[in-house]
Parts: sequence; structure tokens; C-alpha cells
Amino acid sequence: MQPAWTQAPLFASLTPSQQAQLERLAVTRKLEPGETLFFEEDACTGFFVLVAGAIQLTRASDQPGAHPTLAVILPVQSFAEAAMFGGEAFPATATAVQPSQVIHFPKAAFLGALRDDPDFALAVIHAQAVWLRRLATRVQQLAGVGSGDRLRNWLRQQLPKPGARYALPMPKKTLAAQLGMTPETLSRSLRSLQEEGLLAVEGRTLHRLGEL
Repeated sequence: MQPAWTQAPLFASLTPSQQAQLERLAVTRKLEPGETLFFEEDACTGFFVLVAGAIQLTRASDQPGAHPTLAVILPVQSFAEAAMFGGEAFPATATAVQPSQVIHFPKAAFLGALRDDPDFALAVIHAQAVWLRRLATRVQQLAGVGSGDRLRNWLRQQLPKPGARYALPMPKKTLAAQLGMTPETLSRSLRSLQEEGLLAVEGRTLHRLGEL
């Protein structure tokens, strides 16, 4: 059985032997809710793959005390690759929002593997390019879309058909930040969908009832 981290898009083009090579580099770390994995401006030690839980990426802003959410990482996603490849510090703070497990790939060992195996390096570059194209498409789809439509699009992804259920792996205020909404706007939008009979909300569990 393949390790869970191999499902990350970054590793989509790797052969079984290349995956086995990486498995020798992988370091597992578990985090409790509220525990910080790394801080903004810390020296980059490598990159990570989330295999369980949820990680919130935040960054300090010019407004005192404000830490806007850049993204919420869900399984099975990799993160901090850009900082590693660019030789930079971590650009954000990563904090667990629920019990989480990450796989750490140390910078020196991973870059050494790329230098030693050109085929491995090309496979990683190819997978990264495919992933970036998908992200660019997603950004284009979100551009100019209102907050209500962003929520509906997100719900369709998590709840593909009526009857589907989805347990939120994060607080609703974190979801609101991810969707570019205020918590109040998210609450109003969810309440509106409930009143229309399209969605049921039970704590953090969402239940799709109709066509969104």
C-alpha cells in the first residue's frame, strides 16, 4: 500500500522507485489544534505534505494584530515548496486548526535527491507545472465572482450531489477567510441556503438537500 503522501499533486508523476526514494527522506510530525508548525520569516527547513487534519496559513499585515488567512491546507496537499526552491524564509505562519499529521521533507536531502537523479527532478517539475496550471484556472474562475457564488462553488466541490454530507475540518471563521468572506457574511449565506431548503447545517456538518 502506498503512503498517503504520494497522493499529493506534487508527486503525481513519480515512479514507484522514486516514491520509495522519497520515503527514506520523509519525517512524520503530529500537531495538536493551535500548535504552530512554523512561523513567518523562519528559515525554511523543507516542505510538507498534510496527510490528516487541517493547517491554516496566515501572514502578518500592516494592521496591528491582524493575521489574514492566506489558505487552509487540507489532505493531501503539499505546502512551502516555493520557499524551499527559492531559498527563502517561510512566507507565512502555519498553524494546526485540528489534530493534524504532516510529512516533512528536509530541504537539503530533497534538493540533493533532485541533483542526483535528473529523471526525478523532471518528474517533480512536470507535476509542479500541472498543479500551477490548475491553480491558475481556479484563480480565473474565482475572479469577479461574488461571495455567495464562491460559497456555492465551494459547496458543490465538497457536496457533489444532493444527500452528500461534509464535516468541516476547520472553524467556520477559517472557512470564511478562505472564501474571502467575513464570518457574518458566511453565516448569512448559509442561513439563506437553509431557508431555501438546499442545505442543512448541524454544527460543523453540512448536508446538501437540493440543487445548489
